[in-house]
Amino acid sequence: MKNVTITMPEQTLTKVRIAAASSGKSVSRYLTELAEERVGRPGDKRAALAAFLSGPLLDLTDADGNAPTRDQIYDP
Repeated sequence: MKNVTITMPEQTLTKVRIAAASSGKSVSRYLTELAEERVGRPGDKRAALAAFLSGPLLDLTDADGNAPTRDQIYDP
């Protein structure tokens, strides 16, 4: 774990301390869990990528089964 220094208004810190205590957690644990909810846990990215890759493939071919050329994709 890394240490992080943050600056916040005193009133906000008071609210965070109260919320953490109400949850039976330290301020550090409380803020860590909030951050994880916001940006995701490291394992969540791997699971999301696996779910995406296991989904149905996009059919980008035309009626003849040919993929678009570079010019068709990038030069409208």
